[in-house]
Amino acid sequence: MPCAAKKGEPIKVAWIIAGDEGYGVRRMVMNLGPRLGPAGQQPSVVSLCDGPFAEVCRRAGLPVVCLELKAIPSLRRGLRDLPQVWQFQGSTSRRLCGTLKNLGASAVHVIWPNLVALAGAAARGCGAACLWEMPNIVGSGYPLHLNRWAYQAACWRYGVQPLAISRFVAKTLGFWPVRPEVVYLGVDERRFNPDGLTGAAKSQLGISPEAVVLGIVARLEPSKGQDRILAAMLDVQRESRVPLHLVLVGGPVDSPFAEQLRQTAGRAGAADRLHLVGVVNDPERYYPLVDVAINSRVDPEPFGLSVVEAMMMRVPVLAHALGGPAETVLDGATGWLVQEPTVAAFAEGLRRALRDQACWRAMGLAGRERALACFSLEVQTRRYLKILDDLLNQRRVRADNDMTSAVR
Repeated sequence: MPCAAKKGEPIKVAWIIAGDEGYGVRRMVMNLGPRLGPAGQQPSVVSLCDGPFAEVCRRAGLPVVCLELKAIPSLRRGLRDLPQVWQFQGSTSRRLCGTLKNLGASAVHVIWPNLVALAGAAARGCGAACLWEMPNIVGSGYPLHLNRWAYQAACWRYGVQPLAISRFVAKTLGFWPVRPEVVYLGVDERRFNPDGLTGAAKSQLGISPEAVVLGIVARLEPSKGQDRILAAMLDVQRESRVPLHLVLVGGPVDSPFAEQLRQTAGRAGAADRLHLVGVVNDPERYYPLVDVAINSRVDPEPFGLSVVEAMMMRVPVLAHALGGPAETVLDGATGWLVQEPTVAAFAEGLRRALRDQACWRAMGLAGRERALACFSLEVQTRRYLKILDDLLNQRRVRADNDMTSAVR
């Protein structure tokens, strides 16, 4: 019996999670999920394993049903892992379908690519709509784009609607036979609000008031490009009279990469200019001490939540213009875009930013205005519900037509 909501009834959305998701995927669920309740919907979570993220969902007040599976196959090796994923799907989809029926789910929301076919099959089995919020790009390293076609085939077969978090991500999946809808991630405009927020001060990190502070909020790893920004800052510092400091919010701070950053700063006599804050639960507190926020991811950034967080906090952003930041940052208006992720290019970007120092306040104001208009949680929620409502209406029309044809 189909369990899609009737017109006017609350939409019951069930998130399918693995249970051990990290920061990025957690934010995708926890930003949008709790917003659906006040919007008149009924969100819930089905966790395949009883991991730490399942507990986070419980603490947030989301109903959680745990299937208590022992392991979930990944697509870490790409298409070579597909047979194992398909076998897992076949053995789990009926159980998941039964759980969704018990919840009365009218829509299913999945994020991990290796769970798309499973969620789609289970949703189809209980008559629910299925949405795949794509957390990353679809890589292009396979002959004839086989991975793209594999995802497109799964979406087409099970009626899954992909939701791309940027136009760049949508292009990597392609637009046939299933066309992805672009739903930009949203940042909580109330949490990331500089008005009335008691943030960290420069003095707390031993930074002088006249210093220019560069800030990166990201996991400490080479793909995030912190080492390139440090090298670029040290290069620019030779010609700048204003002291430059780099604040890195994220971890791990005890890794070889973190030690490499410390050694680089130390060799340049700038150990006091590098500040490794570590992992925090309140990144919004650190934006007030940052003059220029940076997203220096080397490979394509699917969206870049930290970019929009900084914009919400009225901080201009310097970003590598590959992927989401090229769509969120307006070059010269809310920040600066760098075309290549090289030390030289980042150094020139920093020089541009320093030359525009008189415009930082105006750029920050423009950034928050743009973030509120395009990338807030309120905007994301409205866009999401509109797509979901349209999808369910299409399903109702098809069901009514099928019933009419059967009667005839």
